[in-house]
Amino acid sequence: MNRKLLTLIAVVLGLTGLYFWWYSDSKVITRNTESLIECFEKEAGAGRFGGAIATSKFRDLLDDKIGLKVDRDDIAYASDFGSIFSKGDLVQMHGGLVNSPAIVSITDKKIEILNIEDDTATANLKFHIKTDKLPRNLDHTINCDLTYKKVDGDWIISKATLTK
Repeated sequence: MNRKLLTLIAVVLGLTGLYFWWYSDSKVITRNTESLIECFEKEAGAGRFGGAIATSKFRDLLDDKIGLKVDRDDIAYASDFGSIFSKGDLVQMHGGLVNSPAIVSITDKKIEILNIEDDTATANLKFHIKTDKLPRNLDHTINCDLTYKKVDGDWIISKATLTK
């Protein structure tokens, strides 16, 4: 065989492998979890347009009926959470957060895919969040168990539990 043909075959096989790796369930879930974190980061001087884009991205990551539970006794003002919310309720809360004058920084991000089975997946997300310029500044390490489900080929979050 000639070298050009072998090179072409190798390139096609490499690109095919890269395509299947990039669009594998675990990579898509990891990217969606990273996008979720990015929806909450906010720099000084970020305007309403940036907040609207973040809220739109946030909305696209959620199931219509999402379970949200905050199982932490060290965040007193979060004790109201613990039930099923409509996507609209969470999107509205997110919009209020990103339009507040707060600066939100998120560091020490760790994402671990725990299980992928059929159309359900679980992942663990751990990060440190710190805010400035809010009535109640946050400075917490958050551990979040996420449950994803596959709907029309897209992985969306159907449950989130915040723990210590």
